[in-house]
Amino acid sequence: MVYTARWGIVATGWISARFFVDLLVDPSTRGVTDVVHTPVAVASRFVAKAEKFIADFGNGVPGVKAYGSYAELFADTNVDIVYVGTPHSSHYEDSLQALRAGKHVLCEKAFTINAAQARHLADYAKSHKLFLMEALLHEEKIVGNILRVTSDLAHRFVPDVESRLYNPYLGGCALLDVGTPLTGVDESTVITMVWDKPHIISTATCSIAVDSPEDCLVRVQGDLGEIIVPISTANPTEFIVKIYATEQGKEDEVNTFRDVRDGTIVDDIYPAEESAFVMEMFDEVRRQNDFVYPAEIEFVEYE
Repeated sequence: MVYTARWGIVATGWISARFFVDLLVDPSTRGVTDVVHTPVAVASRFVAKAEKFIADFGNGVPGVKAYGSYAELFADTNVDIVYVGTPHSSHYEDSLQALRAGKHVLCEKAFTINAAQARHLADYAKSHKLFLMEALLHEEKIVGNILRVTSDLAHRFVPDVESRLYNPYLGGCALLDVGTPLTGVDESTVITMVWDKPHIISTATCSIAVDSPEDCLVRVQGDLGEIIVPISTANPTEFIVKIYATEQGKEDEVNTFRDVRDGTIVDDIYPAEESAFVMEMFDEVRRQNDFVYPAEIEFVEYE
């Protein structure tokens, strides 16, 4: 039986446009035949922007409703799952409102502003039997046991104090997004960790001052080989898989929406609690560097 995921898209920025376009691609072209995706609603703070978004990126798909507020989309009974593509300073509040409306949620990265927000979302979703996820991962360990992970996520931007990327009230910075000392947020960040039990070394760098090498943004190395992700990690067209002395390009896709179809509330590959753990590490990085966001976006709205 084919499961249809009926999507509501919140916000009409660049990342939401990319998601909307990808949502319209026939899953059978990626070898998926038991799940299909249908956009049924788009919300912006102005209905005209939602209408234009549907016209620009909808590729003629009929019946997609345009809303001038997020609350209207959350109240739409035809929406099963909400994609949150707002600035990450709003991820917590927007995701929480969607969950309170009984919707499953797929939230863009960075998941939230801090770990307390992430854990509240995870706890709320689990207690209300709703699916909540930040990202999609592949479970198959084709390179064996992971030994080292490195990432270099950098892009050079022209300094602009008016940009969202430089605005601390919108979560701008290199750690969660990208940023600059012009407004007091970090320009470059390096995180190095050694994981004792799995014996994994990981290094992550992010910057606004320089560009990453296009041929390798993320490298995952195991005892059987390695996986290289070239530009762009947000929307990769291929993974380079190296197994011993061989090398091949491989396109892959992961479809976790069977979780929603099958009533699985917590994904067994990347649960929301894992996103909260990542936010804890980010909190510690910020603590060590005496960097805090404005209280207006650090809040937690407990019931």
